[in-house]
Amino acid sequence: MTLAIIFLIVVSLLVYGIYRFFNPFGGLVNEQISNSYFYSRDKEHIVYSPMGNWFELGKTEMNVDLGSFQVLGNDYAKDGEHAYFKSREIDYNIDVPSFKVIEGYVPMDKNHVYVLVDSYYYLSNNSKGFRILEDADPNTYLQLSYDFAKDKNYVFRNNKKLTEVDYESFEIINDEFCKDRNGIYHYWYHKPLQKIDSITISETLSLTSYCIRDNENVFFRTERMGQESINQIMRIPFDNPDEIKFFDEKALIKIDDKIYFDGNFLSQADASSFEEVAFGYAKDMNHVYFLGKIIDGADPRTFKYDEIDYIFYDKNNVYEGGKVVKKR
Repeated sequence: MTLAIIFLIVVSLLVYGIYRFFNPFGGLVNEQISNSYFYSRDKEHIVYSPMGNWFELGKTEMNVDLGSFQVLGNDYAKDGEHAYFKSREIDYNIDVPSFKVIEGYVPMDKNHVYVLVDSYYYLSNNSKGFRILEDADPNTYLQLSYDFAKDKNYVFRNNKKLTEVDYESFEIINDEFCKDRNGIYHYWYHKPLQKIDSITISETLSLTSYCIRDNENVFFRTERMGQESINQIMRIPFDNPDEIKFFDEKALIKIDDKIYFDGNFLSQADASSFEEVAFGYAKDMNHVYFLGKIIDGADPRTFKYDEIDYIFYDKNNVYEGGKVVKKR
């Protein structure tokens, strides 16, 4: 055993030594902003390498003015004459002196806010890399979240003007819900906003990054109902807001004295003893559950997850996918 450990240490040191010997970098230009722009080992050039993974993703020595070079975002930089996306000069009539990047990924200058069209732009001279975000004012433009932005005139969603909400009262609630004076809306990727009916706007607040409530109901989106794939906003009434509990498995929720999975009430679950085990498994004093379904014959008193062997078991069986795979 001792010899094996010594051998592994020697091999590790050897590999590290080889890596250091061939490593082309002299250090990051600005490690607080980007992990991809490096000085060359002689400190006379700038090298772009995605996440510094030159061995697998390659590296490109850039022809820049070293004295004026500055990193603006993880994949953006400029010098006195040019703006750059990754390792390529941006040939899109950028105003270089005023060019900046907000939130690390939104490029703009004094004239326009720009949208990256093709993230592989730096690899091909035939690729159109950017477009102007129409009607966006760069002097007042703020990125509110990854999905939403706002300037003095408009709300933008995924780089398009969002005309169906009230500009003055628009707010983001969490990662899936937003609101204005006229309603509460669910948003999901590039799907249209979905207005929530019969909800008290003034009493609405966020419970998690994906769930909200008003003074009567809890609201969240589910993608399935039993075996059926759906895209539906669930509405579940509650009596006591302090008796709303969430688990690591997003589909599981305790509301008052009831347990729900994907919005389905688990009528046989005992809420007072209900606990999550891991990876879709849960149990109470009477049953073991997998993805909301009772595992027939599983013993809740001895059911456990073995974090070393990555197995679920009770005193009788080993389980996989909610089914018995072998006896213990």
